[in-house]
Amino acid sequence: MKIRDRVIPVGQTLRVHVLPSAIKNAGKPRVYGYVWGTAQDENQDLLTCWTFDHGWLLSKVFHDDQPGFGPGMTALLDTLRTTDVHAVVVPIRDRYAQAIARRIERSGTSCLVVPG
Repeated sequence: MKIRDRVIPVGQTLRVHVLPSAIKNAGKPRVYGYVWGTAQDENQDLLTCWTFDHGWLLSKVFHDDQPGFGPGMTALLDTLRTTDVHAVVVPIRDRYAQAIARRIERSGTSCLVVPG
């Protein structure tokens, strides 16, 4: 089963682009998380549970107060340039999720938008 097959569509269908490199490892896929706003702990718990349920290893979660423009996003993008991670997962808690997913995908890493 491919990673893309495990994304559960909820409500409006989101475009999820999974790069071939995201499915090359037959072992437990390693992913990063990115959360923002006042509900960071709740969103991190959501990502942890969701990735565990899908058999993935959530290695690290990056945080920002504002979506997509803080030190957390900068650190995430820098880390993506130097590590081999399968994907980044973000919660679909607000209207920023798709824009953040596009920004991460431009770095060359797949981004999965997790149902909330």
